[in-house]
Amino acid sequence: MVVRKNPNEIVARMDHERRLIAEELPELHRRDARLQEAAAEETLCGHLRRAIHQSRRPLADIAAEAGVSTGVLCGFLEGERTVRSDVLDRLAQAVALVVVHKS
Repeated sequence: MVVRKNPNEIVARMDHERRLIAEELPELHRRDARLQEAAAEETLCGHLRRAIHQSRRPLADIAAEAGVSTGVLCGFLEGERTVRSDVLDRLAQAVALVVVHKS
């Protein structure tokens, strides 16, 4: 036996979901701007952030391989958190980033 939902219930649920999404959008836009700005830095950290983004690997996998939480990794990617040099090394290894020094 198939139980069908009332179309009014479905529409009400969709309206509720749309409102939730609309409430989240401003913060998502701010976070995206922080991510873009931090990745655009012409620094070692900026290069590492770009390599992480370009790796297309799940952040949870990269974080686990580097021995940090996903929250720490996200904070680093947004430029809101610094990490120790050993963590930078492990993040670079997780995304196979090779640093070449130009003289």
